[in-house]
Amino acid sequence: MLELDDMELMQLQFCMQQTKSQMSMGGEIRRHASITEKIEAEMERRKNATGAYTPEGVLRDLQRQIDELSQG
Repeated sequence: MLELDDMELMQLQFCMQQTKSQMSMGGEIRRHASITEKIEAEMERRKNATGAYTPEGVLRDLQRQIDELSQG
């Protein structure tokens, strides 16, 4: 099982969006759709569980990063 942080998962979603039009065979299209659905389901789960991918979640993560940098 892959362990991805929120930003990595968002990057993977972006990559899947960019490669969707390049799928040509039926199996490729189905696997691509299946992977995309799993990514989006995990993003939705995280959004509901932790507030990830919401403005509040982004601000919280930025504040955490600022705090870590200021401790230094």
